[in-house]
Amino acid sequence: MGNIAFQPDPGRLGLYVPLGKTKSSPSLVIPFYKMERSELDEIVRVALAEQGITEESEVQAIIDEAETQYEERRKVEEARVELKRLMELKRQGKKLMSVGNKKWREVYYPSGGRK
Repeated sequence: MGNIAFQPDPGRLGLYVPLGKTKSSPSLVIPFYKMERSELDEIVRVALAEQGITEESEVQAIIDEAETQYEERRKVEEARVELKRLMELKRQGKKLMSVGNKKWREVYYPSGGRK
């Protein structure tokens, strides 16, 4: 039996476990405040057992899907924040330079001409 682990991320307030999204099989949201790692595993398993999901492979598949969706949401949010920052710089008329894959930096060019 595997344990559910989560990354201690200051922006992550809970675990969203997608299930049937219906009244008979609702999705779960488990808050992380004041929670130990071992408690998370126990809480998720009890909540899934209440919905009739007890087989280990199903539990792990649901948790893996929850983690995958969390990572996707986190990456989308990071990209959205970076795009907003870059668009604000462009709106101010500043110049940007690529410094790597999807990495941008504001650059300053000297105002003087060549001598």
